[in-house]
Amino acid sequence: MPLHPEDAARLDAFRDASMACEAIYNALAKACGLSGPEYWSLVLIHEGVVTQGEISRQLCLSRQTLNSAFKLLIKKGLIRLEPLPQDQRSKQAILTQRGQAFVREHIVRMEDLEAQAWQALSPKEQAELTRLTLRFNAAMAVALEHDKTEKDSSEDPSSQ
Repeated sequence: MPLHPEDAARLDAFRDASMACEAIYNALAKACGLSGPEYWSLVLIHEGVVTQGEISRQLCLSRQTLNSAFKLLIKKGLIRLEPLPQDQRSKQAILTQRGQAFVREHIVRMEDLEAQAWQALSPKEQAELTRLTLRFNAAMAVALEHDKTEKDSSEDPSSQ
């Protein structure tokens, strides 16, 4: 469905703003020598999310991509994997001493920068930005699911 020119211009501006935000976070990861998946995995491990499955879900990454990131984090000496106490088959990611120092130097610094930028917005702006971002994400999820359903039914020979 084609958009009215003004709507298309606003959507382009939103995409540009989203990409600029993503570029900032990618630059943070790169500045400390990590890929995006490595960086965000460390953020989540620091926040207490310890299983690859949960990190994979939160970051919307394939298990293969996350497994590669974990291998690199282990090789860099930033994390180690240990069996979960309640389920010996599953492993938890634990920051090594080197990983803890890395988190203090890089991740906590990023959180401080985020807090500084966040405080540049009024509480009303913070709430509105969050509300609108969540609303847009939900609308996109519905549109993607609808598109997938239509695509699946058009590719199904029994539906014709």
